[in-house]
Amino acid sequence: MAAALPISAEQEAERLQALKPYKALEHLHNEVFEDIAYLTARLFAAPIAQVSLVDAEEVTYPGNVGDPKLASRLARQDSICAVAVYKPGATTVFSNLRANPCIWISEEAQKDFAFYASHPLQTAGGQPIGSLCVLDKKPREFTANEQLILQRLAGIAMHLLDLELVAAPEQAPALWDAINARIQLSLQRIETLTALARWEVSPETATAQAYQASIHEERMLIVQDIEYEVSNAFARLQQ
Repeated sequence: MAAALPISAEQEAERLQALKPYKALEHLHNEVFEDIAYLTARLFAAPIAQVSLVDAEEVTYPGNVGDPKLASRLARQDSICAVAVYKPGATTVFSNLRANPCIWISEEAQKDFAFYASHPLQTAGGQPIGSLCVLDKKPREFTANEQLILQRLAGIAMHLLDLELVAAPEQAPALWDAINARIQLSLQRIETLTALARWEVSPETATAQAYQASIHEERMLIVQDIEYEVSNAFARLQQ
């Protein structure tokens, strides 16, 4: 049985109030959230990444890549992606769930995973309403640099939710086309570097380490590029 949630009733009430405007977006399964999940999975060479919204009793998934059996909504105690909202502003990492399982969700919800990392989607007022998660079936480490990238990607996902709120239906296609084009270009760049790194016999060689440094630099450039494109989208709405 999952442990009691590490959040007060007052905090939860405030969080759910902040979530309300975004609940109206659940019927919009916009491909940009799938692309953000896909980009996140590719950046970290992970099989699964998800964008989630965490309500009082259930979790929904605007974006899901790598877990085709995932239901469109899960009971909160059965969704490991709900854990992110318990730590506003912080990245949550479980390097090996099999050795150190999460106490806030059911055992059943984590039996298929060994690694979990997430960062909350936080509103402008600082309320955590969901998460951007990376999962793997094998244990792995998650460096400070990787946590920084995940944090910024979560910020992008939150800005995209805000964009959904303010964009008129006739404005949305052009805005999403520009953002999606940037994401697709970014994927091509990171996949080229990742493929080159795999050719190295050992991750300890100087060449392999140089590739890893290049991959981190490329990740940062990718995030900056998408942040720029999202900022442009908001600017175009104000014109």
